[in-house]
Amino acid sequence: LVLLCLGFGLREPPAAPAQPPAPLRWGLLDKPVRGLIGAAGVMALASVPDAFLVLWAFQGGVAVLWLPLLWAAAHAARAAVSIPAGRLSDRLGRRPVMIGGWLIRALLLVIMGTVHQEGPLLWGLFLAYAAATAGTEGAERALIGDHAPTQQKGTAFGIYHLVSGLLVLPGAVLLGGLWQTIGQRGAFTVAAALTVLGVGIFGWQTRRPAYA
Repeated sequence: LVLLCLGFGLREPPAAPAQPPAPLRWGLLDKPVRGLIGAAGVMALASVPDAFLVLWAFQGGVAVLWLPLLWAAAHAARAAVSIPAGRLSDRLGRRPVMIGGWLIRALLLVIMGTVHQEGPLLWGLFLAYAAATAGTEGAERALIGDHAPTQQKGTAFGIYHLVSGLLVLPGAVLLGGLWQTIGQRGAFTVAAALTVLGVGIFGWQTRRPAYA
């Protein structure tokens, strides 16, 4: 179905005369893009993999029978939030949506570290965290499209995903090690602290009024 959509539904504009690509220099990227890439690396270290979220719910008392339903509900929450969050970033700007969403994510991590029993609060936190992660994704991508130099947009997207992708694995190992040594609460607290650090990096790099 994807190939059919591409084959019959995608129409590219006529190709422009080929031009040599712009040199890739970190300094050529605008500050919001550099700030986002730096923050994305810290966020990757702070990210809680999906497997840990399921483990957290299971240890909290959610029966195995209900875990697929909880997981499906989390994806439904992500889908429900993504479009309104994108519209909000179009109206208010990328920066406030991203900073607000990341801070909400950090707060949820702190609260999740204190919940140890299955109930409405555990289910609500699981769904809220899923929604919070989806709420900033559109603004993150849009920020690169807004501020990356025209001939470096693809490369800027590539660097963004490269940095965040490379740091996901050590972040997961760090979280797992902390979970085993200092417990679930300590692991979530460290993840929240790293998230706040990422917010600080991004906020400092984009502090000019033009990026508000």
